[in-house]
Amino acid sequence: MTEPAEMIAWLDRRIASAMAWLDDHGKASKRPRPQHEIETKEYDIARFEEIKAAYVKALERRESAA
Repeated sequence: MTEPAEMIAWLDRRIASAMAWLDDHGKASKRPRPQHEIETKEYDIARFEEIKAAYVKALERRESAA
């Protein structure tokens, strides 16, 4: 099983990567990408944040039970 710290770090990197993409290619950039690509990245960020929150919550429950 992947170590919890490694998984959380991976999720943080994925979120940061998608946010950097939006900074470079989002609505406010000089040459924005098509709206559906922007919406896909925004959706990805929301899902990664949701997964991270659930993972952290489960990890906290596991640690408090131990």
